[in-house]
Amino acid sequence: MFSSKTGSGQLKGTFSKNQIDTFFLCVLCVFVVKSFLYPPQKDSAMKQMHVKKILPLIIFISALLYINSLSNTFVYDDVSIITENYFVKFLGNLPKLFQKDYLLLSGELSYRPVVTLTYFIDYAIWRLNPFGYHLTNIILHTVNVFLLYCLIKSICKKDTIALLATLLFLSHPILTETVNAVCYREDILASLFFLLSLIFYIKIRIPFFQKENVLPQSKTHFVLFYAASCVSYCLALFSKEMAVTLPLFLVLFDLFYTSHHQSKTPAISFKLFRMARWLPFYTGFLIITGLYLFIRFEAFKNTFKTIIVAPRNVATMIRVVASYVKLLFIPINLNADYYVPHSRYLSLSFILSALFIAAAGIIVTRLYKRSRHATFFALWFFVALLPVLGIIPIGNIMAERYLYLPVAGLCGSAGCILANYLSLRKGVASLLGVILLSLQISIISRNGVWLDDATLWSNTYEREPNSARACSNLGNSYFKNKRYEEAISLYKKALTFPYSYPFIHYNLGATYEEMGLTDKAIEEYKASITSHNDNTLAFTNLGVLYEKHGHYDMAVEAYRQALANNPYFPLAHNNLGNTYERMGNSGKALAEYKEALKIDNNYADAHNNLGAVSLKNGIMDNAIDELQKATKLKPDHVDAHYNLGIAYAEKGLYQEAIDELLLAIRYNVNDYAAYRDLGILYLKHYKDTQKALSYLKESLRLTTDPLETKKIRKMIDAIPGTTKLLPSNH
Repeated sequence: MFSSKTGSGQLKGTFSKNQIDTFFLCVLCVFVVKSFLYPPQKDSAMKQMHVKKILPLIIFISALLYINSLSNTFVYDDVSIITENYFVKFLGNLPKLFQKDYLLLSGELSYRPVVTLTYFIDYAIWRLNPFGYHLTNIILHTVNVFLLYCLIKSICKKDTIALLATLLFLSHPILTETVNAVCYREDILASLFFLLSLIFYIKIRIPFFQKENVLPQSKTHFVLFYAASCVSYCLALFSKEMAVTLPLFLVLFDLFYTSHHQSKTPAISFKLFRMARWLPFYTGFLIITGLYLFIRFEAFKNTFKTIIVAPRNVATMIRVVASYVKLLFIPINLNADYYVPHSRYLSLSFILSALFIAAAGIIVTRLYKRSRHATFFALWFFVALLPVLGIIPIGNIMAERYLYLPVAGLCGSAGCILANYLSLRKGVASLLGVILLSLQISIISRNGVWLDDATLWSNTYEREPNSARACSNLGNSYFKNKRYEEAISLYKKALTFPYSYPFIHYNLGATYEEMGLTDKAIEEYKASITSHNDNTLAFTNLGVLYEKHGHYDMAVEAYRQALANNPYFPLAHNNLGNTYERMGNSGKALAEYKEALKIDNNYADAHNNLGAVSLKNGIMDNAIDELQKATKLKPDHVDAHYNLGIAYAEKGLYQEAIDELLLAIRYNVNDYAAYRDLGILYLKHYKDTQKALSYLKESLRLTTDPLETKKIRKMIDAIPGTTKLLPSNH
């Protein structure tokens, strides 16, 4: 008889979570496509009921597609934006969303308070459980699916077009980066408020239709929807800069739909004349745009960190646009980072890309004669791309998340075209069903790539071996797993690539530090310091190394440099306090600990250090208060439990002191000082020589300090009835 055995492999005959998701998805997709493409033909009322049943199912599919991402961890910039960001962990920091220090505190490179607010809410509910953050992304994305349906339905007035476009949008794998990475929620939120703003605008531009007649709207109705549209636009802008194109969309919409009820398409000049009457209604959006640009580039300008922009020109960006279009139609080899070499105007890649875009332009122009709706949504794609084409400097030449909003337009255009073909050729419906199912399976598979940093960056580097970011970030995953030699190899390789960046030197220095190679670590930290980079971490780590080697003056200078880069970095304040304490300046040490706690009141180390200095100065009540806060914030804080035990003993609370010292031992069984002081407590205050001797002998066994060894031996020898211990090599 054989016993059962568990392991990491999958048991034969069982199904993985992804396979189950895919199976249910296949069934749902087949049902939806069949039901949607061949609806009841009896009357319009039944068709309307049919649509109401299909739409919730489509929305359910949208959520189901990403359900396997709920088990993913935090990846990429999620660490700096959420897990290591003290700012979002304290609701008392909410007012700072609207202060100039926001950029230093939030970790964002531009003013995006709406996104940061959602991180506050997520942390308040989920703490650092990535499940909740991924769930929020899925919910917001599903809301966008519904809003896109509402928008296209309000424009085209046809359920078939709206549902087809929605199905294409939710099925596109290009969206997986945005939905899977919590730190890219900004694109989802900006799109959500962008779509809302358009929907509200359309409600005042084309209020209601009934039998092709426009129903009158009240003044209250107009004001409410106009205000809602403006507020939504404002929220979109403060989610991400890409929403700045909304006024262009409004003009584009009015160009296409000002004469919606005319049987003949009027001339452009006549449309512009009719649009002139609507110019006052653009005023609110233009004022918001101007206000935002002032806040973005003046009031909340990023002055502490310059975005490193890779060299680019028109030829390079034309190639990028062509690559985007290709990815939308052939979404294979998707990647978290793309290496786009600098293009020359007479290069073959530029010529082919330019011809490709020219052909797309011709198709869009000819499309206007056949379908006004399809043309409008095709132009949506190109207009929505404008902010990421190098007009405003951005850190990435090309990224899939930039396509989250543009792809909605392309799906709308495809929905308009496919609706006509489906009514003529039934074979198209079957082909569409197969394509949609293939895309949806690709989404589920792609979600698995975003499982963790190791999976993400190994996949990214494999597909883009010339990417300095992918190479360095894969090195980071090796570093986290203590594979230091492999990490060093990747960091050094990344530094040889085009578009490498100084922070790779910092990663290399951190690895050398972990390996005990102090001189090399210092050299790399110094190499990472540049005038256009945020050097806070480099200076802080330099301070730690200088302090370890007793170079206190140099450590103080390094910490001051770190705080000059970012005065709101609590770790630098805390470490500077430690250095001052070692230099014998308790006053300055206390000031730095308090400064650290002003920034992050949940910083357990600063509470412990503040308590330890108070303990040293005999301020017992303050010491106990701070140390209790430290143990509450971090229950396994060994030093805080030990110091609290000493403070209780000084106050005469011996049992409480013993309890805290025992907790220190629980969290660190090699804490010789806790054993020693337990022995002293039992000996002096409980006269329990047996327990005292037991703890003192264990302390003697653990200590490696010769002076401490001599002191403990003397204590043991002084206990009546004990045999004098002979010196040993311990």
